Amino acid sequence: MPRDHSREQPQWLLARHSALTARQLLRAYGLLCLFSLVIAAAFALRGLWYIPVFSFAELILVAAALLHYLRHARDYEHIVLRDGELIIEQVSGGHCRRHHFSPWRTRIAVPQWPRQLIHINDICDVTRHVAVGVFATPERRRQVAQELGALLPPYLGP
Repeated sequence: MPRDHSREQPQWLLARHSALTARQLLRAYGLLCLFSLVIAAAFALRGLWYIPVFSFAELILVAAALLHYLRHARDYEHIVLRDGELIIEQVSGGHCRRHHFSPWRTRIAVPQWPRQLIHINDICDVTRHVAVGVFATPERRRQVAQELGALLPPYLGP
């Protein structure tokens, strides 16, 4: 059966690329703890008690950094043009923000420089705007902005 392309909803997912899964990260941290504690125990047996103190402090700081990494490992931005509405969902650190725009009143600013983000603005309400593309490469940001801009209807005025 042929697909009905007119009913498909264009969408873009811009996600953070994580090098390690949670399980891999836990294993790496476990090996680090084992290695560090073995060395700290060897120094403690020789009477140098301040080495284990610094070792524990190091492990606590590394654990805090890894928890921060894990918290943001699944961050993403999702852009959907659905049912006459542009929906932008931004997830960062488990917090989700949704922005709804009317496609007829929305303009897309295509990034001109490598570090510039995609700016989505409501023409009728200057306070309503959002920047997306934090997790995308400059080429991908430019491509998404151009595709999205091509799908939006022209602004007809008030």
